[in-house]
Amino acid sequence: MRLGALVCLLIFVAWVALALVQLWWAPLDGELFFKLTVTAAALFVVALGITLVVNEYRTEKRQKDRGYLD
Repeated sequence: MRLGALVCLLIFVAWVALALVQLWWAPLDGELFFKLTVTAAALFVVALGITLVVNEYRTEKRQKDRGYLD
């Protein structure tokens, strides 16, 4: 869970930094910035989804091992 949260945090911080640079200095054209934004959002969602699925799997496995679930 920590690794997934760290990856999501890094993606978010990198996008915020890029957005601030774009806001103040506009080094990228609008189309490229939009593509990078969509890519960052997709990576964020994928990383978050993988993290949640792995966490759910580990929790269920731990509960089965301890005899809480059949």
